[in-house]
Amino acid sequence: MRSNVVMIFSATCLAGVVSAGAVFADAHSDRQALMRSNNAAYNALDAQVVGILDPATVKAQAQILIDNGAKIAVLFAPDSDQNDAGAQKAVWTDAAGFKAANDKFIADAKTFLTAPDRIAMAHALVTVQADCAACHKTYRVMPPAPAGRGGRGPAPPPADQ
Repeated sequence: MRSNVVMIFSATCLAGVVSAGAVFADAHSDRQALMRSNNAAYNALDAQVVGILDPATVKAQAQILIDNGAKIAVLFAPDSDQNDAGAQKAVWTDAAGFKAANDKFIADAKTFLTAPDRIAMAHALVTVQADCAACHKTYRVMPPAPAGRGGRGPAPPPADQ
């Protein structure tokens, strides 16, 4: 009986260690999922500003942004995957700056909860979008732009053809 208890305890501990490793094993995918969730919440809030205003939806979507802001610190923790090709090393070397940017994002996302009208919500949208853009500019490796971006289409062929 005692050996079964020891074996179960050992297996539980091993599972905990393995799952803790798994938390950081695919940090890039977790980060992408969180950013996609932020984008979806932002778009839902944007729809509320220009569409039919539903205070419950505003609160729920704002809470997603606030909660995700709290998760960002964990996903970019010092012991997380620092070989992420999508993140600049400054995320880890400028931890204080990254934390300040994240704290600002959370505080600005909270303004949705007290926005008295659509105009205040629109200002909050602009501010939160600026927070995202500033953080990405400083801490994200920007992917190359796809060819033909901007509606210009592909480059014309060389003149000698």
